[in-house]
Amino acid sequence: MVDILIRAMLFIIIIIIGYGLKRVGIFKKEDFSTISKIVLNLTLPCAIIVNFSNLVMEKSLMIMIVIGFLCNVILIVVGYILAIGKSNEERSFNMINLGGYNIGSFTIPFAQAFLGPVGIVAICLFDAGNAIMATGGTYAVASSLDKSNGEKMTISAILKKLMSSPPLVCYIVMLILAFLKKDLPTPVLDLVGLIGAANAFLSMFMIGIGFQLNFKKSQVIQSTKIILSRYIVAAILAVIVYNVLPFDMEIRKAIVLVVFSPISAVSTAFTEKIGGDIGLSSTINSLSIIMGLVFITSILVLI
Repeated sequence: MVDILIRAMLFIIIIIIGYGLKRVGIFKKEDFSTISKIVLNLTLPCAIIVNFSNLVMEKSLMIMIVIGFLCNVILIVVGYILAIGKSNEERSFNMINLGGYNIGSFTIPFAQAFLGPVGIVAICLFDAGNAIMATGGTYAVASSLDKSNGEKMTISAILKKLMSSPPLVCYIVMLILAFLKKDLPTPVLDLVGLIGAANAFLSMFMIGIGFQLNFKKSQVIQSTKIILSRYIVAAILAVIVYNVLPFDMEIRKAIVLVVFSPISAVSTAFTEKIGGDIGLSSTINSLSIIMGLVFITSILVLI
């Protein structure tokens, strides 16, 4: 329990440091774009490679990839529904900031102290399905639906955007290597390990740089709507998983933990790519970290 609270507080402290350094002028709001590019194109891909290099594939758990993917699809559909009758920009914003789970740098470090190897593998495979959407899929769909950019929503347009996401490409490559039981050379893993180690820090620091409290009525309503919708969906999914799916208790517990994970840290970076409100996205992301801390701590105590 203490380890969970300490880990979560460290994340929050890093966000506060980023926000504080921006407030005193050492960093500027414009620096968010630079840091997000480093995260999306360098540290996150390296972190993905490191995580998958330690993953042992269990054929019986392959369904976790599908579950992770479907949970994301459900969330972005809810985001779409919430924006019916609204602007294309709000619809894209909702889809990007409702979907995606921050698993690698948030949930897995907690789960490792409380779950066995099978539970951790289940979470990693869920994250593989999650990554298809969180590291590029949701952005591809959301931006393709935005008619203001002059692009049509075609299969080729979506695939082009998907393949332009380095984290997603890394997931695909590492999944293929895992299925083929091929390992990357040790020097390569050593290098990506050094770079990937910075991902958790930079992701949280990026959120701090972009964090901006905004008390405009419309934005308070939008952020509240997104947070409530996300965790209502999480509660429904948790009940279904825990009571219906035919898995061992450890696997069911793992999935319950994962659906209450915070919003993907890179959602704010993708918000910047579509020209959305970075401050609002960072605020929603930060609130989801606090909510994730509360829910995951409670779940670990109760089950």
